[in-house]
Amino acid sequence: MLSAVLNGKRRGTGLAGKQLVLGEAGGAEDVLTATVFERLAYLPDPLLETFLDQLLNLDEPPGPLTEIQFWPSWYMAGTRVEPDVVLHGCERCLLVEAKRHDHGLQQYAQQLARELIAGTCSGELHRPVLLTLGGLSEYTEAAAGQLGAQIEAALGDAVVDYELVCRSWNQLYLALESTISTAPADSQPGLHRLLEDIAATYAWHGLRTHAPRWLAQLGAADIRVTTCPLGSVFSAAAPSPPVLNHSLAGLPAPGLARASFPPTIWSLRP
Repeated sequence: MLSAVLNGKRRGTGLAGKQLVLGEAGGAEDVLTATVFERLAYLPDPLLETFLDQLLNLDEPPGPLTEIQFWPSWYMAGTRVEPDVVLHGCERCLLVEAKRHDHGLQQYAQQLARELIAGTCSGELHRPVLLTLGGLSEYTEAAAGQLGAQIEAALGDAVVDYELVCRSWNQLYLALESTISTAPADSQPGLHRLLEDIAATYAWHGLRTHAPRWLAQLGAADIRVTTCPLGSVFSAAAPSPPVLNHSLAGLPAPGLARASFPPTIWSLRP
């Protein structure tokens, strides 16, 4: 479906006749999340584990994937709670709350706390890792610590044993690219097609796959000598410029004589 939508073949997809202006479309982040995580779920188990290790950098990773849920419905005090994705591993669960933009404050502590409480009380989450994807102005330890403090305040008296990881969409792509580079050579073509799908999805949603590089960050081109031959003639050494042996004042007079031009007579005849 992704290729059909990106190439304008939207009949039958529910998007026929609609402009794909994602800034004006509700639910754009849901399309992004589904497209990316559907493809991640197709990775071979060892490769998926390597990818999650690189992305999350946990002392205790989730382990092999047993199930993936998109927008499960949980309830808290009679109100439905719907996280974006839950990846159930043999050891731990990965609860994902994704926002569309990498830069900007879109993650809300109250929403995250409700998802943790509802998932824990329903028995759906086992030793959860909460992954916020996008929705922060920066992805530093300080920013993660600040969001973690807000979540703790929103949890109130609820006791939830969880681990918080904050990552950008850009970091996800780079971790996947690095993981694929370590795969066996015979599986590389198919994995690169998967990576190209995700890159196309990023471009559609206005996300960067790599950080911008400024001119000041570019290395030297190391160009030492460039020659531009004239025709087919090559010279081992450039000719020496002419040397004046006398100053201009010492040169003899050129001996020019005055010249006159005969007058021309025009006559007009009736």
